[in-house]
Amino acid sequence: STPYAYVKVAEGCNKTCAFCAIPLIRGKQRSRAGDSIVAEIEGLVAGGVQEIVLVAQDLAAYGRDNGAGSIEDLVERAASVDGLQRMRLFYLYPKEIRPRLIELMAGHRTIANYFDLSLQHSSAKLLRAMRRPGSGDGHRKLISDIRHAAPDAATRSSFIVGFPGETDDDVEDLATFLKDVRLDWAGFFPFSREEGTSAAEMDNQVPGDVISERLRYIQNIQDDVTAQKNAATVGNAERVLIDQVEDGQPVGRSFREAPEIDGMILLDAGAPGEWVNATITGAYGTDTSATVVSP
Repeated sequence: STPYAYVKVAEGCNKTCAFCAIPLIRGKQRSRAGDSIVAEIEGLVAGGVQEIVLVAQDLAAYGRDNGAGSIEDLVERAASVDGLQRMRLFYLYPKEIRPRLIELMAGHRTIANYFDLSLQHSSAKLLRAMRRPGSGDGHRKLISDIRHAAPDAATRSSFIVGFPGETDDDVEDLATFLKDVRLDWAGFFPFSREEGTSAAEMDNQVPGDVISERLRYIQNIQDDVTAQKNAATVGNAERVLIDQVEDGQPVGRSFREAPEIDGMILLDAGAPGEWVNATITGAYGTDTSATVVSP
């Protein structure tokens, strides 16, 4: 068993993004009652879970569908569960992020300064076609607000490459955006025609070989940024949760790394489920190495 667990706080989604089939499959957003979420977290923590990852298709809109409360109130309650060591929030839709949520995440001891922002692209024209609000400049302002509140914040996002109508100029727009904002982590997905979505029927579909080429180009830019961001952590003291031991090597994560999707910290000592204080000693692309200073 792993020392982290995912807790789903809502099902479905009220957004109508042109590329996404989730609302068709799972229906409208249905937020769970806060009491039931807190009780689930209490049970997991009692069973030895150290880190909770709150997830929903549109996490920051939690409670707006049925009056279950606000995401801020939920996060504050959930993060205060006795014995919980760290909480992480997954899939924050940019337009739903209020200043209070940023302040709460920046200031609460248990909540990781880790902002997983669902940005999708930087080109205003493409975002409109995707039926998403915002623009590259709006994204830049949000990231700047986050870093103002939490200077050490780790940022992650995901982007779609090859959405219908995407031009070389749009790809350059995204390349410039990634170099400017310097996210710690990013995932890139080739556009796929999901049955029943409006994007599947759009004209100007981008050929598969062009998408693959653009994906490689964009991924290389982000790989360089991630490698530089990791290299900049060398010498830092971090509190690391050990997830597992692989071939005799303990591997873990600080607040900067989410389970299963980001890089890992390779340690010289420790056992799964332990917290250690470690100094980052080296960086290797997406992963780093560290020496345990004290348990």
